[in-house]
Amino acid sequence: NAIADTFGPGSAARTGLISKFMPKRRTGMFGLDISARRVKLLELTLEAGQPRIAAYASEPLAVDAVHDGQIQNAEDVARAVRRALARSATRTRRVAVAVSGPSVISKTIRMPADLSETEIEQQIEVDAEIHLSQPLRDVFLDFQILERDPRDPRFNRVLLVACRRETVELRIAAMEMAGLSVGLVDVEEYALQNACSLLDRTTRSEQSWFAVFDVGALDMRLTVQHGSRSRYTRSIEFGGQAIAERLISRHGLADIEQLHSHLRTGELSQPDLAEDIAAFARNLATRIEQSLRFFLSANAESDQAIDRVVITGGVARYPGLAEALGEQLPWRVTLGNPLADMSVNAHARRNHVDDEAPAATLGVPQAVREPVHAIHA
Repeated sequence: NAIADTFGPGSAARTGLISKFMPKRRTGMFGLDISARRVKLLELTLEAGQPRIAAYASEPLAVDAVHDGQIQNAEDVARAVRRALARSATRTRRVAVAVSGPSVISKTIRMPADLSETEIEQQIEVDAEIHLSQPLRDVFLDFQILERDPRDPRFNRVLLVACRRETVELRIAAMEMAGLSVGLVDVEEYALQNACSLLDRTTRSEQSWFAVFDVGALDMRLTVQHGSRSRYTRSIEFGGQAIAERLISRHGLADIEQLHSHLRTGELSQPDLAEDIAAFARNLATRIEQSLRFFLSANAESDQAIDRVVITGGVARYPGLAEALGEQLPWRVTLGNPLADMSVNAHARRNHVDDEAPAATLGVPQAVREPVHAIHA
């Protein structure tokens, strides 16, 4: 089975310097982010102990090729991936992808702390249908030991993650059509958490609380970080497609590719965009404040205080957005870039990785991860 030894959820507890997870060989594995509108390829290597961007490419997807995190047309996805491979010039043919949406189930369970991983695996296989409320034959399943239960050290808290088999198999099929082999299937929620742990990694205080909003075309994900640990996640139905379509229409552009080109070259500058960006920032700020007020009110008995809001995703390329959000929110606003300070291959730079890095956040942990064991495949 092509998925054997590849399906792994990652973990909110899995943190550390980026080099800890780096494949040391150039032919290891690259990360591929399959979003609603694009595929983004990112390959990282470790050179002289430092991470380097070895390959990057981003290509648009056909409309409705992906919906609600599910691949609807594997051939359309494969075509976009082949274009990204050609543009990136990578020779690597082993890929890490992620799954998301309603087909993914995760929950934290308690297991006796004296059980070995093999014993945990066996017990989870026995109890899986109780935990998941669906037949074991219909899912791929994995687990990760998180920590000792703070209320009872005789037990470990164990993260159990399952994904519908057809969701995983569609991703594998699309990658095989593109001439790739799948080395790891991760879960987007945990991949994003791992990416967030790399933001501001050189200056971050372990006592700092900050909120990361990764804004996609159709929705955005909130991750609240306490230092390197993710403490809260939520998906919000609000994205950047409306502002992109507004700017394309207002400035008579052909498509989003031309919009991105005009932003890179400065043909569209901050004064040209100011009115639309301000309106978008007001709407985005409303969602951000509602989400964080809910988080803070639900944790009123603890001492959380959000230090700053970090914006990642495609909207981070719009000039003036951080400043416009800062005028609307009570928190400091910055743009996040987990690839900051890395050296860059010249070909990746020609593919605009410097400009698009905030939108490649999800691909970072997939590019640096090595496979973990699967307990059912």
